[in-house]
Amino acid sequence: MEVFLVALLIFYIYHGTGITLGYHRLLSHRSFKVPHWLEYFIVSGGYLCFEGSPIYWVTNHRLHHRYSDQEGDPHSPVDGFWHSYVGWMYKPIVRVSLEQSRLVSPDLYRDRVYEMLHLENSDYHALLCLIVGVVFRIVLLVVFGPAVLAANLIATLVVFNAPLLVNSVGHLKEFGYRNFESGDGSRNVWWVALIALGEGWHNNHHYAPKSARHGLTAWEFDLSYLVLSILKVLGLATDIKLPTSEQMSRYRVFDQDKDAEDLDPQSKADRPLAPVD
Repeated sequence: MEVFLVALLIFYIYHGTGITLGYHRLLSHRSFKVPHWLEYFIVSGGYLCFEGSPIYWVTNHRLHHRYSDQEGDPHSPVDGFWHSYVGWMYKPIVRVSLEQSRLVSPDLYRDRVYEMLHLENSDYHALLCLIVGVVFRIVLLVVFGPAVLAANLIATLVVFNAPLLVNSVGHLKEFGYRNFESGDGSRNVWWVALIALGEGWHNNHHYAPKSARHGLTAWEFDLSYLVLSILKVLGLATDIKLPTSEQMSRYRVFDQDKDAEDLDPQSKADRPLAPVD
């Protein structure tokens, strides 16, 4: 049982931060910098959790910020809860074309590893990710035994669903609260933040998408940012972006009784399709 619990914790953090720090805050938003070897290690946690091609993932996410809860958003609950949760992956309203991914994520195309994993085809890159993930778990079983494999499968199941909760519950007015006007329906939901290692402070993130820290108040716990802070102390993480004092001065400076649909849309100027290098 001890082996199982330790393995469960390790895999939850490994796969979880692979998505939150790797795919999301590093590749999608360039919120911090780490050495290349560490970048690949962090991102591998997301890839081995069946998140698919980093280029495909990042392109979808940047489009989500560009058109959040509007036409062009790949996964908004405006098109239905189940669409935002899982349907967008199987019956996408917005299909990411090869030309679009090259326009939206040119920085990732400059990396041979990410370009190789993309395979220029969503069906093939998903199949490659599936094969690699299955082989990884066969190795776990052979080398470490069934207890470690079981821990990994449970961690993978929960972590895989965490960003799906953010995409759906994190944009429904029935849940959570808002700290900032963000021009969309994004919400801060504490229990999603716990499951998703800090990603549930989604309104904060949509307001300041380049911030490496999502929990912007003292009580909004952000485990992913805690891990990043440890990497900073170790000298492994640099150029960590945080909200400016001007941005934070707008904390709750709006009508709390308004629904997101009533808000004036925020300018999209600070939501570029491609990152700032």
